[in-house]
Amino acid sequence: MKKLNLSKFCQSRLNILMFKSFHPQMCFRYMQLLGRLYYTFNKKERALISRNIRDLLEGHDEAYIRRTTREAFRGIFTHYFEKMFSAYKNFPQIKKFINQKFTIKNEELIHKALEGGKGVVLVTAHWGAVEFIPWLLSLKGYPLSVILECQTPLLMQALTDKTRFVDTELLLEENCNVLFTAFDSLKRNRVLMTECDEVDKWRKRKNQTIKLFGKTLYFDNTLDILAKKADCPVIGTFLKRNSNGTYTLLLEEIKREEGTAKNALEMWQRYVSENPEQWYQWKKWDKMKAVI
Repeated sequence: MKKLNLSKFCQSRLNILMFKSFHPQMCFRYMQLLGRLYYTFNKKERALISRNIRDLLEGHDEAYIRRTTREAFRGIFTHYFEKMFSAYKNFPQIKKFINQKFTIKNEELIHKALEGGKGVVLVTAHWGAVEFIPWLLSLKGYPLSVILECQTPLLMQALTDKTRFVDTELLLEENCNVLFTAFDSLKRNRVLMTECDEVDKWRKRKNQTIKLFGKTLYFDNTLDILAKKADCPVIGTFLKRNSNGTYTLLLEEIKREEGTAKNALEMWQRYVSENPEQWYQWKKWDKMKAVI
Protein backbone atom coordinates (compact mmCIF):
# COMPACT_ATOMS: atom_id res chain seq x y z
CA MET A 1 0.00 0.00 0.00
CA LYS A 2 1.33 3.43 -0.95
CA LYS A 3 2.45 5.51 2.01
CA LEU A 4 0.23 8.45 2.94
CA ASN A 5 2.24 11.65 2.48
CA LEU A 6 1.73 14.95 4.31
CA SER A 7 -0.23 16.51 1.46
CA LYS A 8 -2.80 13.70 1.33
CA PHE A 9 -2.85 13.49 5.13
CA CYS A 10 -3.79 17.18 5.35
CA GLN A 11 -6.45 16.83 2.63
CA SER A 12 -8.60 14.23 4.35
CA ARG A 13 -12.35 14.74 4.15
CA LEU A 14 -12.44 15.63 7.85
CA ASN A 15 -9.85 18.37 7.37
CA ILE A 16 -11.69 19.71 4.34
CA LEU A 17 -14.83 19.95 6.45
CA MET A 18 -12.84 21.82 9.11
CA PHE A 19 -11.66 24.41 6.60
CA LYS A 20 -15.13 24.93 5.23
CA SER A 21 -16.66 25.35 8.68
CA PHE A 22 -14.24 27.16 11.00
CA HIS A 23 -12.57 30.56 11.28
CA PRO A 24 -9.22 30.87 9.43
CA GLN A 25 -7.26 31.46 12.65
CA MET A 26 -8.59 28.22 14.10
CA CYS A 27 -7.78 26.43 10.84
CA PHE A 28 -4.24 27.81 10.93
CA ARG A 29 -3.62 26.55 14.47
CA TYR A 30 -5.20 23.23 13.58
CA MET A 31 -2.88 22.79 10.59
CA GLN A 32 0.18 23.54 12.72
CA LEU A 33 -0.98 20.90 15.19
CA LEU A 34 -1.76 18.44 12.40
CA GLY A 35 1.69 18.89 10.89
CA ARG A 36 3.46 18.24 14.18
CA LEU A 37 1.29 15.16 14.68
CA TYR A 38 2.23 13.85 11.23
CA TYR A 39 5.95 14.15 11.89
CA THR A 40 5.59 12.58 15.30
CA PHE A 41 4.73 9.36 13.46
CA ASN A 42 6.98 9.97 10.45
CA LYS A 43 10.34 10.42 12.11
CA LYS A 44 12.37 9.28 9.10
CA GLU A 45 10.81 11.96 6.90
CA ARG A 46 11.34 14.57 9.61
CA ALA A 47 14.98 13.52 9.91
CA LEU A 48 15.40 13.68 6.11
CA ILE A 49 14.09 17.25 5.99
CA SER A 50 16.29 18.30 8.91
CA ARG A 51 19.33 16.75 7.26
CA ASN A 52 18.60 18.45 3.93
CA ILE A 53 18.18 21.85 5.59
CA ARG A 54 21.55 21.35 7.27
CA ASP A 55 23.11 20.36 3.94
CA LEU A 56 21.80 23.39 2.03
CA LEU A 57 22.82 25.73 4.88
CA GLU A 58 26.28 24.20 5.24
CA GLY A 59 28.72 26.81 6.56
CA HIS A 60 26.20 28.67 8.72
CA ASP A 61 26.46 28.62 12.49
CA GLU A 62 24.61 25.98 14.48
CA ALA A 63 22.16 28.39 16.13
CA TYR A 64 21.03 29.69 12.72
CA ILE A 65 20.58 26.19 11.33
CA ARG A 66 18.51 25.07 14.33
CA ARG A 67 16.33 28.18 14.21
CA THR A 68 15.82 27.85 10.46
CA THR A 69 14.88 24.19 10.85
CA ARG A 70 12.16 25.02 13.39
CA GLU A 71 10.83 27.83 11.21
CA ALA A 72 10.99 25.69 8.08
CA PHE A 73 8.70 23.06 9.59
CA ARG A 74 6.25 25.80 10.60
CA GLY A 75 6.52 27.08 7.03
CA ILE A 76 5.65 23.65 5.64
CA PHE A 77 2.53 23.49 7.81
CA THR A 78 1.65 27.08 6.85
CA HIS A 79 1.90 26.12 3.18
CA TYR A 80 -0.76 23.44 3.66
CA PHE A 81 -2.98 25.90 5.49
CA GLU A 82 -2.69 28.22 2.48
CA LYS A 83 -3.37 25.38 0.06
CA MET A 84 -6.50 24.31 1.94
CA PHE A 85 -7.66 27.90 2.37
CA SER A 86 -7.28 28.56 -1.38
CA ALA A 87 -9.20 25.45 -2.33
CA TYR A 88 -11.92 25.08 0.27
CA LYS A 89 -12.85 28.50 1.63
CA ASN A 90 -15.68 30.14 -0.27
CA PHE A 91 -14.99 32.80 -2.88
CA PRO A 92 -16.16 35.86 -0.83
CA GLN A 93 -13.87 34.85 2.07
CA ILE A 94 -10.89 34.42 -0.24
CA LYS A 95 -11.53 37.71 -2.00
CA LYS A 96 -11.81 39.60 1.29
CA PHE A 97 -8.61 38.04 2.59
CA ILE A 98 -6.66 38.87 -0.59
CA ASN A 99 -7.91 42.45 -0.71
CA GLN A 100 -6.98 43.09 2.92
CA LYS A 101 -3.62 41.36 3.21
CA PHE A 102 -1.80 41.52 -0.15
CA THR A 103 0.26 44.07 -2.07
CA ILE A 104 2.28 43.81 -5.30
CA LYS A 105 5.71 45.34 -5.90
CA ASN A 106 6.59 46.26 -9.50
CA GLU A 107 3.18 45.31 -10.89
CA GLU A 108 3.92 47.50 -13.91
CA LEU A 109 6.18 44.72 -15.20
CA ILE A 110 3.11 42.60 -15.99
CA HIS A 111 1.30 45.48 -17.69
CA LYS A 112 4.34 46.25 -19.84
CA ALA A 113 4.81 42.59 -20.74
CA LEU A 114 1.21 42.12 -21.87
CA GLU A 115 1.43 45.22 -24.09
CA GLY A 116 3.72 43.17 -26.35
CA GLY A 117 0.84 40.81 -27.16
CA LYS A 118 2.90 37.63 -26.74
CA GLY A 119 1.92 36.80 -23.18
CA VAL A 120 4.25 36.62 -20.21
CA VAL A 121 5.76 33.76 -18.21
CA LEU A 122 5.73 34.18 -14.43
CA VAL A 123 8.37 31.95 -12.85
CA THR A 124 7.87 31.14 -9.20
CA ALA A 125 8.93 28.31 -6.86
CA HIS A 126 7.80 26.29 -3.86
CA TRP A 127 8.55 29.33 -1.73
CA GLY A 128 6.40 31.61 0.38
CA ALA A 129 2.64 31.76 -0.07
CA VAL A 130 2.73 30.47 -3.64
CA GLU A 131 -0.81 29.04 -3.39
CA PHE A 132 -2.23 32.57 -3.18
CA ILE A 133 -0.46 33.93 -6.28
CA PRO A 134 -3.19 32.77 -8.72
CA TRP A 135 -5.88 34.33 -6.54
CA LEU A 136 -4.04 37.63 -6.22
CA LEU A 137 -3.41 37.97 -9.95
CA SER A 138 -6.85 36.72 -10.98
CA LEU A 139 -8.59 39.17 -8.67
CA LYS A 140 -6.49 41.91 -10.25
CA GLY A 141 -8.11 40.96 -13.55
CA TYR A 142 -5.22 39.23 -15.30
CA PRO A 143 -5.99 36.33 -17.68
CA LEU A 144 -4.07 33.56 -15.94
CA SER A 145 -2.97 30.06 -16.93
CA VAL A 146 -1.40 27.96 -14.17
CA ILE A 147 0.70 24.82 -14.62
CA LEU A 148 0.04 22.67 -11.57
CA GLU A 149 -0.20 19.18 -10.17
CA CYS A 150 -2.80 18.07 -7.62
CA GLN A 151 -2.19 15.31 -5.08
CA THR A 152 -5.87 14.43 -4.73
CA PRO A 153 -8.95 14.41 -7.01
CA LEU A 154 -10.81 16.42 -4.36
CA LEU A 155 -8.26 19.23 -4.56
CA MET A 156 -8.35 19.21 -8.35
CA GLN A 157 -12.15 19.43 -8.34
CA ALA A 158 -12.20 22.20 -5.73
CA LEU A 159 -9.72 24.35 -7.67
CA THR A 160 -11.47 23.66 -10.97
CA ASP A 161 -14.78 24.74 -9.45
CA LYS A 162 -13.20 28.00 -8.29
CA THR A 163 -12.18 28.97 -11.84
CA ARG A 164 -15.76 29.93 -12.62
CA PHE A 165 -15.23 33.10 -10.55
CA VAL A 166 -12.11 34.31 -12.38
CA ASP A 167 -10.37 34.15 -15.76
CA THR A 168 -8.02 31.33 -14.76
CA GLU A 169 -7.09 28.17 -16.67
CA LEU A 170 -5.57 25.17 -14.90
CA LEU A 171 -3.04 23.24 -17.00
CA LEU A 172 -3.06 19.74 -15.57
CA GLU A 173 -1.08 16.84 -17.02
CA GLU A 174 -4.12 14.64 -16.53
CA ASN A 175 -6.10 16.77 -18.96
CA CYS A 176 -3.70 18.07 -21.60
CA ASN A 177 -0.23 18.25 -23.11
CA VAL A 178 1.10 20.90 -20.73
CA LEU A 179 3.85 22.33 -22.94
CA PHE A 180 1.61 22.57 -26.01
CA THR A 181 -1.17 24.20 -23.97
CA ALA A 182 1.34 26.59 -22.37
CA PHE A 183 2.41 27.83 -25.83
CA ASP A 184 -1.25 28.25 -26.76
CA SER A 185 -1.88 30.31 -23.61
CA LEU A 186 0.99 32.66 -24.45
CA LYS A 187 -0.22 33.04 -28.02
CA ARG A 188 -3.51 34.26 -26.56
CA ASN A 189 -1.58 36.90 -24.57
CA ARG A 190 -2.19 35.29 -21.21
CA VAL A 191 -0.12 35.21 -18.02
CA LEU A 192 1.46 31.76 -17.67
CA MET A 193 2.59 30.71 -14.18
CA THR A 194 5.11 27.91 -13.66
CA GLU A 195 7.60 26.76 -10.99
CA CYS A 196 11.34 26.55 -11.62
CA ASP A 197 12.08 24.07 -8.79
CA GLU A 198 9.64 21.31 -9.78
CA VAL A 199 12.40 18.72 -9.65
CA ASP A 200 10.13 15.73 -10.36
CA LYS A 201 9.59 17.15 -13.86
CA TRP A 202 13.24 17.94 -14.59
CA ARG A 203 15.08 16.15 -17.39
CA LYS A 204 18.24 15.14 -15.52
CA ARG A 205 21.50 14.79 -17.42
CA LYS A 206 24.93 14.36 -15.88
CA ASN A 207 26.42 16.76 -18.42
CA GLN A 208 23.85 19.48 -17.71
CA THR A 209 24.33 20.93 -14.23
CA ILE A 210 24.48 24.25 -12.40
CA LYS A 211 26.30 25.41 -9.27
CA LEU A 212 23.92 26.73 -6.60
CA PHE A 213 24.20 26.91 -2.81
CA GLY A 214 27.75 25.65 -3.20
CA LYS A 215 26.41 22.36 -4.62
CA THR A 216 26.17 20.91 -8.11
CA LEU A 217 22.52 20.59 -9.10
CA TYR A 218 20.83 19.15 -12.14
CA PHE A 219 19.71 21.77 -14.62
CA ASP A 220 16.54 21.60 -16.71
CA ASN A 221 16.30 24.00 -19.65
CA THR A 222 12.58 23.66 -20.48
CA LEU A 223 12.10 27.31 -19.53
CA ASP A 224 14.68 28.32 -22.15
CA ILE A 225 12.72 26.46 -24.82
CA LEU A 226 9.44 28.01 -23.70
CA ALA A 227 10.75 31.59 -23.55
CA LYS A 228 12.64 31.35 -26.85
CA LYS A 229 9.82 29.81 -28.87
CA ALA A 230 7.15 32.11 -27.42
CA ASP A 231 9.51 35.12 -27.60
CA CYS A 232 7.82 36.59 -24.54
CA PRO A 233 8.97 38.38 -21.36
CA VAL A 234 9.75 36.32 -18.25
CA ILE A 235 9.19 37.62 -14.73
CA GLY A 236 10.35 36.17 -11.41
CA THR A 237 7.36 36.00 -9.05
CA PHE A 238 7.73 35.33 -5.32
CA LEU A 239 5.01 35.87 -2.71
CA LYS A 240 6.67 36.64 0.61
CA ARG A 241 4.99 36.10 3.97
CA ASN A 242 5.64 39.16 6.11
CA SER A 243 6.06 39.03 9.88
CA ASN A 244 2.95 41.15 10.48
CA GLY A 245 0.59 38.70 8.76
CA THR A 246 0.56 40.48 5.39
CA TYR A 247 1.95 39.31 2.05
CA THR A 248 3.99 41.04 -0.65
CA LEU A 249 4.22 39.76 -4.23
CA LEU A 250 7.72 40.55 -5.47
CA LEU A 251 8.15 40.81 -9.25
CA GLU A 252 11.52 40.98 -11.02
CA GLU A 253 12.38 40.78 -14.70
CA ILE A 254 14.36 37.68 -15.64
CA LYS A 255 16.85 38.40 -18.42
CA ARG A 256 16.94 35.95 -21.31
CA GLU A 257 20.62 36.63 -22.00
CA GLU A 258 22.90 33.81 -20.76
CA GLY A 259 19.85 31.59 -20.36
CA THR A 260 16.39 32.16 -18.92
CA ALA A 261 16.38 28.95 -16.87
CA LYS A 262 19.82 29.69 -15.40
CA ASN A 263 18.80 33.22 -14.42
CA ALA A 264 15.53 31.96 -12.92
CA LEU A 265 17.31 29.38 -10.77
CA GLU A 266 19.84 31.94 -9.61
CA MET A 267 16.96 34.19 -8.57
CA TRP A 268 15.37 31.23 -6.74
CA GLN A 269 18.69 30.68 -4.97
CA ARG A 270 18.68 34.30 -3.78
CA TYR A 271 15.17 34.12 -2.35
CA VAL A 272 15.84 30.82 -0.61
CA SER A 273 19.12 32.16 0.78
CA GLU A 274 17.41 35.28 2.16
CA ASN A 275 14.45 33.39 3.67
CA PRO A 276 15.15 29.64 3.70
CA GLU A 277 12.27 29.03 6.11
CA GLN A 278 9.83 30.03 3.36
CA TRP A 279 10.93 27.24 1.01
CA TYR A 280 9.11 23.94 1.55
CA GLN A 281 10.58 21.46 -0.97
CA TRP A 282 13.16 20.27 1.56
CA LYS A 283 12.19 16.62 1.18
CA LYS A 284 13.24 16.75 -2.49
CA TRP A 285 16.55 18.58 -2.05
CA ASP A 286 18.58 15.38 -2.57
CA LYS A 287 16.81 14.83 -5.91
CA MET A 288 18.13 18.18 -7.13
CA LYS A 289 21.76 17.34 -6.40
CA ALA A 290 23.61 15.90 -9.37
CA VAL A 291 25.23 12.50 -9.10
CA ILE A 292 28.54 12.95 -10.87
